[in-house]
Amino acid sequence: MSYITKLSLYPITNLSDARFAAAAGISYVGFCFDPSSPQFILPIKAKEILDWISGSHAIGYFGAQEVDEVLALSELLNMDVVALENNLLPDELPAIGKPIIKVIDVSHKDVNFISNEIDAYQQYADGFELKGVLPTSVSLDFVKDICAKHKVFLNLTLGSAMSRETLLNLAPYALVLAGGNEEKTGLKEYDELNDLLSLFTL
Repeated sequence: MSYITKLSLYPITNLSDARFAAAAGISYVGFCFDPSSPQFILPIKAKEILDWISGSHAIGYFGAQEVDEVLALSELLNMDVVALENNLLPDELPAIGKPIIKVIDVSHKDVNFISNEIDAYQQYADGFELKGVLPTSVSLDFVKDICAKHKVFLNLTLGSAMSRETLLNLAPYALVLAGGNEEKTGLKEYDELNDLLSLFTL
């Protein structure tokens, strides 16, 4: 299946979501390895899931971990991409040895903050994830300009739901869709997610 942009499903916390992503042609599956996050998944469980799927690239999300821990875990689990939600210095990123997505939480931020973060990390990051609630002071034209200049994963809450027209206008590299918990092991309904995917199908 082809979409108007690449798609990423995050967080992956169960095999059902990972297998759905692979079957639906979703390009990326994201795993949260930040122990302080409610989305955290044990590395051993992530490995079990990854051993069952193919076709989607795996992104490892990290929080306040040091470079050595990020490096060790991303190598152990053979992550394709590392997403950093921490404050590692830009020149620390090359030591990780993987493509890097710098995550920027735009909630309650202004254009100066977002621009400064991108300027600081663009030499070392392969892309950026803009996440959170987009403030009314930050225009969609500003976001569109960032998407035109950088590889951007959009994980934004807008004033209204993300529509096909808005996505075509912004033209990001990828759109991040929300995974979730199973009703019980091996059982989950995907009607809502399938409806969403149909909006973005070519």
